[in-house]
Amino acid sequence: MANILLVEDNTDMRLLIQEVLEWGGHQVNSGRCGTEGLDILASASPQPELIISDMMMPGMDGITFFQQVRNHTEWSAIRFIMMSANPYDDRLEKMSQSGLDGILPKPFSLEDLDAILR
Repeated sequence: MANILLVEDNTDMRLLIQEVLEWGGHQVNSGRCGTEGLDILASASPQPELIISDMMMPGMDGITFFQQVRNHTEWSAIRFIMMSANPYDDRLEKMSQSGLDGILPKPFSLEDLDAILR
């Protein structure tokens, strides 16, 4: 099973996704914004194999968080999935060209979540 970093500012959504992922056998660390995500990455051992992040968050949003991850040599190869209520946002297309591995449109089903784990 995968080691996953989940970054989502909505507490209920974060806890629900984390519970589902852990129920599926994954190890999950979670944060509420990009800054917390970077802090977790800096101290994580082992590094996560997958990052699932919300796009719109207070403080450091998912776009800036993604850019910081991709600009850091040690983290640049970690698979990165962006959750967004607006999956047709032009910024997501630009991010896909910069190494974004996938988009998880909100709301999503358990099947959609499971599909990104493969």
